[in-house]
Amino acid sequence: MSDDLTLTAEQVAQFEVNGFLILRGFIPADMLADLCRGYDAATRGEFDVDGWNEKIRSGQILQLGMPSRHIPGWEEHEYLQRMVAVGKQLLGEDIDYKYDQLIYKPPGIPVELLWHQDAGYGWPGKANYRSLTCWLALSAATEAMGSLHFLPGSHKEGIAEHVDATHKSPINAALEVRVDESRAVVVEYGPGDVTFHHGRTLHYSRGNTTDQPRRGLSTHLWPDPNEE
Repeated sequence: MSDDLTLTAEQVAQFEVNGFLILRGFIPADMLADLCRGYDAATRGEFDVDGWNEKIRSGQILQLGMPSRHIPGWEEHEYLQRMVAVGKQLLGEDIDYKYDQLIYKPPGIPVELLWHQDAGYGWPGKANYRSLTCWLALSAATEAMGSLHFLPGSHKEGIAEHVDATHKSPINAALEVRVDESRAVVVEYGPGDVTFHHGRTLHYSRGNTTDQPRRGLSTHLWPDPNEE
């Protein structure tokens, strides 16, 4: 494993305590530029999958499941290998790639991603208690653009009660957890920065109130095999 993929004992300890870890500049500039080309082609509507172009025309938040299957050159992209290499150090050698998601917040869209745990959506098997989400910023993501907020240590408190929030959010199957936001940590991202958070870590992002888009990729990892 190359040195830039090897975590320090302190970084692993930070993750174990807080339930999230920030790696600045984790994606090299040339790799990031390649990802941006594919990402921007997708958000321009250069291909259509399951009504994707209709979603683009709506001007709302865009969520494309499994972009690695749809964007040319992404299926075996090195960025996925980098995510898995870190995931194995944080949660064990059986951790592997499960799925990814392109998430695009256009400028001036006030829609929030409400407080929730990824595993709160009923992930199966071992993933319910041992999973990882890797969130990559393709360009700067400030708090005003909808960067992620985390509740440190919340991954140790089990699955919280999630209530239906579809009346508050147009995001598919939106759920929400009531939290003490005074404990929250806001992460602002530069291009190529990645956060790794436990599937049980509570997190949130506000709407994008700026004149710039928020461009992110989310990659999900859990044990393989996943059966109990």
